[in-house]
Amino acid sequence: MIEDLEKLDVSTGEALVGLLEVVAENVRAVFKARKLEGNRKWVKALKAGAELVDCSSPKPYEITKLLDKKIGELGLGRTEAEYLKEALPKDLLAAYNELEKLSLYPGKLSLSTLKLLIEPALENQVFAMMDFLVRQDLKNSLTTLKELLAAGNEPLAVLGAIIWQIRTLYKVSGYSGSSPTKDLGISEFQYKKAAGALRQVSRGQIEQWFLLALDADMSIKSGLFRPDAALEVLVAKMCLNLPPKKPLVVKSTS
Repeated sequence: MIEDLEKLDVSTGEALVGLLEVVAENVRAVFKARKLEGNRKWVKALKAGAELVDCSSPKPYEITKLLDKKIGELGLGRTEAEYLKEALPKDLLAAYNELEKLSLYPGKLSLSTLKLLIEPALENQVFAMMDFLVRQDLKNSLTTLKELLAAGNEPLAVLGAIIWQIRTLYKVSGYSGSSPTKDLGISEFQYKKAAGALRQVSRGQIEQWFLLALDADMSIKSGLFRPDAALEVLVAKMCLNLPPKKPLVVKSTS
């Protein structure tokens, strides 16, 4: 396989076309190019004898359109369809695999059935919880955390996902380039979610969240708190913007 085909100069391109003329029929040559345009003779010759396959990544609106069409084929009600859109993995291939699995279900797909077959990925649920934390919505933040734990997710796995989200926010907060998915190693969806959250939280607050997460990790590993309790304290402190080491005081309203 030859990559960056568009960077070849004329002499190399013409030599390549000549080489292909003597390659055995049972040999398949694969070339990768970001864009291969122009009126150069070797480019035209190469295109004429090749099978062109578009492997460009679909844009977010194209992914949404593809998934909406696939979900529509399942004949779901509005509530069921909305749940499925939120529960499906953000990766297009993984989402398609889940939808293919659902298409084989013999009966009507009710909401309860969907929840049994498609449990929202940990990453998706933590994304939702981070949205609540950014908005300082303590009630829904804790409710989402309890749902994560009730679904059987290990507390340390939940904590790891939270720390990953915090690190992503931190990386995006200091980024000024034009290719975030390539430079930061995250998906376009993750970048947009982080960029949206950063309109409401500061870099300093993100640093405080990271220290709080490290405190929670130490509390769990040292046995100071039960894992679920340590996560509840973490989420509450993040939501209330409390600094590390400051005790969480809950006042009675009775």
